[in-house]
Amino acid sequence: MSDKPVVDLAVDGHVATIYLNRPDSLNAFNRQMRTELLASFTQVAAMPTIRVVVLAARGRGFSSGADLTEGLMPGQTVERQILDEYGPILRLIETMDQTVIAAIPGVMAGIGAAIAMHCDLSVMANNAGMVMAFSNVGLVPDGGASWNLLRRLGYQRSFQLLAEGGKLDAAGCLEVGLVTKLADADKVLETAQEWAGLLAVRAPIALRETKSLLRNAATQSFNETVAGEAKAQNVCLASEDSAEAIAAFMAKRSPVFKGR
Repeated sequence: MSDKPVVDLAVDGHVATIYLNRPDSLNAFNRQMRTELLASFTQVAAMPTIRVVVLAARGRGFSSGADLTEGLMPGQTVERQILDEYGPILRLIETMDQTVIAAIPGVMAGIGAAIAMHCDLSVMANNAGMVMAFSNVGLVPDGGASWNLLRRLGYQRSFQLLAEGGKLDAAGCLEVGLVTKLADADKVLETAQEWAGLLAVRAPIALRETKSLLRNAATQSFNETVAGEAKAQNVCLASEDSAEAIAAFMAKRSPVFKGR
């Protein structure tokens, strides 16, 4: 394990930016990166002043996937590695109150693509692409990639992409909803951070509840979702932010949200 951190964290007002920082390997995920990324997300999730998180990457790519030069720990199976080392990162992205935006400056592949797909929003370089090369090395998708691909591409297109170890370009990723915005490669981070800034001034309780509703709706019935919406609406309407929004509307001014 290197003495030099491979994940950096920067905070600017209500926005935190987490950087994957192994550019020489196209930010391939090794054990140190997994450990530091989880620590950074855990730190940010516990910061009530942070409303939006940008997951960015140093260098020309977002992530080339798992670092295949690093073996498993003694006695560890790859199943345990995925569940114990990647699983908590994916669960935190899904359950943390903050909105998470992936900033993808170049290729995203394998588990790196799985993590980017699992973020709430994303900005991708218009000359980038997603590579699902698992089958090229005799493996199956992991990190929830199959779950996200199926819901956006459908069964046959997902199977084709995975079976052929194929690539989807940025325009294709945008078209099917795997990413939400495109930008020039040198503007990806700037675009993501500007977007984060715009979201950070919106009502954080409403964004938090919206995130939870949509995440849960994927596995709920219609009636369960309606009940969840009703409960969340009750939380929002009872908040100081809702009262501030109504007062601001009546006074024809911009609201100032405090997240309470």
